Amino acid sequence: MVFVKVTTIGGGPGGLYASLLLKKTHPDWDVTVYERNPPDVTYGWGIVFPNRALSNLEAADPESHRAITEEFTRWADFEIYYDGTRYACGGNAFASMMRTELLRVLQGRAREVGVDLQFDQPVEDPAAHADDADLLIGADGIHSPTRETWPDAFGVQSIEGTTRFSWFGTDADFDALAHIFETTDDGIFCAHTYPGPTSTFIVDCDHETWATSGLAGMDESEYLASLEEVFADHLDGHSLKSEIDTWRTFTTIWNDTWHHDNVVLLGDAAHTAHYSIGSGTTLAMEDAIGLMNAVDVNGDDVAAALADYEADRRPFVEELQRAGERSRMHFEAIRRFFSLPERQRAVHHLTRSGRVSYESLLRRDPEFMATFDQWFAGQARDIDPDTLESVEPPCRQPLSIGGVTLDNRLVAAAEPTFSSRQGQPTTAQSDALVSRAAAGVGLVLTEPLAVTSRGRPTPGSAGLYTNDHTRAWRDTVEAIHDRGVLAGVHLTHAGPGAGASPRGFSIDRPSGNQWRPLAASPVTYGEGRTPEPVTASDIEDLIETFVTATERAGSAGFDYLQLHLGHGNLFASFLSPLTNRREDAYGGSLEHRMRFPLAVVEAVRATWDGPLGATAMAADWVPNGFDLDDAFVLAGTLAETGVDLVAPIGGGTVATERAPNLEDPRWYSDQIRNEVGIQTVATSHATTPDEVNTLVGTGRADLVTYYGQWPE
Repeated sequence: MVFVKVTTIGGGPGGLYASLLLKKTHPDWDVTVYERNPPDVTYGWGIVFPNRALSNLEAADPESHRAITEEFTRWADFEIYYDGTRYACGGNAFASMMRTELLRVLQGRAREVGVDLQFDQPVEDPAAHADDADLLIGADGIHSPTRETWPDAFGVQSIEGTTRFSWFGTDADFDALAHIFETTDDGIFCAHTYPGPTSTFIVDCDHETWATSGLAGMDESEYLASLEEVFADHLDGHSLKSEIDTWRTFTTIWNDTWHHDNVVLLGDAAHTAHYSIGSGTTLAMEDAIGLMNAVDVNGDDVAAALADYEADRRPFVEELQRAGERSRMHFEAIRRFFSLPERQRAVHHLTRSGRVSYESLLRRDPEFMATFDQWFAGQARDIDPDTLESVEPPCRQPLSIGGVTLDNRLVAAAEPTFSSRQGQPTTAQSDALVSRAAAGVGLVLTEPLAVTSRGRPTPGSAGLYTNDHTRAWRDTVEAIHDRGVLAGVHLTHAGPGAGASPRGFSIDRPSGNQWRPLAASPVTYGEGRTPEPVTASDIEDLIETFVTATERAGSAGFDYLQLHLGHGNLFASFLSPLTNRREDAYGGSLEHRMRFPLAVVEAVRATWDGPLGATAMAADWVPNGFDLDDAFVLAGTLAETGVDLVAPIGGGTVATERAPNLEDPRWYSDQIRNEVGIQTVATSHATTPDEVNTLVGTGRADLVTYYGQWPE
């Protein structure tokens, strides 16, 4: 076999474990680890192992697994404290051990199988080691010299967080993993603690608390004393221990590829996941298992082995990274969620990463969730929860919007169709909408209906701009009402996207009978026609057009009206700085860009007596475009204008958009609802009751668009 010399840079858990596994499997190989620190030096305190990882470690190397698990401290509860009030959810299988003990075990096991461990040996030139070895493993951490030797080849990217954190220990005893929140005059501090011979005690705070508290100007003794005072009720007289800990922000690292020639990255060198989900060490050791398996399968074909290793590990790692990023952003916006009632805030916190849902909590701790369900039902019905003899889950609880009460939290929102003739809905369209009402949702919402012929997205799109349309929709609404469900209408003007062929046939290409679209400015979307800029006269006409369509909606019997202000339509073209290049009173600042959409909202509000909603832009997904901070301003202004409900959506403004992995409608709904204090509908197309219960129960949304079966 050609593949005989392996060099590992970095003697942390990932590098040690990869080296001992390869040497154990191939005793005749030359495997060497270079570590810059002495063998008895380590930074950090405890390490958490989720239960799922233990079987993998046992299968890979039973000897080290046995030694590791002998050192474990185990627990089942996840505890959350809000200024002394405790919420505990059981059924969580976790274990921890000291990092020093883990390194001791792995160093001993590596020596036992014949790995050459070289301590106090910083590697100045990884490229030289790559030339000398058949395989070079870069396990050298978040600041990886190996990765930085070939930055273009690996395609490293990073996101720098804003929350400040530092890692301490304490002799105070803790029974379980706990997140302890303490509110002070300076802001909110959180301690992430878990038990062990020396308990781990990570402290973090958002950037506002960091700036206000003065921690940046304190030396170590001063900030330790300050934190001991903040968490005095939980330290039980014990002090905080420091190992030259520094306050820092968390950096999320990912790479376009994890391997280059005969060089491969694992652990933090390849990827990082936020410390609040406790997966860094586990990921590194599971990377080591994946690398060993790939090498065994591919023999002396280094390129194939490294490609297989990455292909196998990347999907799982990226999912954990996404969970970590959701958790990181949760802590960075922690003040936003402190407006939630404490019990709901605890469940919101437990589900922050997206890896835990309502149903998984229900399985783990039925009693904890039964108490929560009873509390939620009492809130929803405005009654004493103790008077409820039986309780249904959050998705089945009623909701009042603008004086109208929905029986449950499910919304059936119709997808755009293209079979209408001159805006007139077909029987098939009507029947499809009524069939959704028969599924037992609380609200049925039409597809976006154009308020003018010229405002239709396609020639086959439905509208509400003639008396015939009103009569047709009246029949549909009556059929929906017959099933005990409320009916909502969604009004739009496609603006720059008007008159295109349906996407299913020809994306953004002009159709044979296309009309010229309208927009804030003559900015073309994709391959469509350049729109005409809206004139002052057009604005007056369009306001009146929306008022007339609103009157038609009332005549048709709709219970709820929602205006569409996103996905690149007419209003979105005004709101986004990417498409609004006007120099008059409707362009420039956000306040001016909102002026026309708000004028329509005000006119509709003056005409419509029922609950009013708005599909609102949350982000353009393009640098320097409309973003979440703009969305907060828009949603807040909509609330002041009389809008009762916001349905946040992203993208659709320009063809160059790139949707982030994390910023989905559920996340937007969560942020806007809890920042602005307005009711929201998560436009997430949920297909299971669990999704709805998670979003509604945790306070991330009040309603959810739903495409599944009626929950049993």
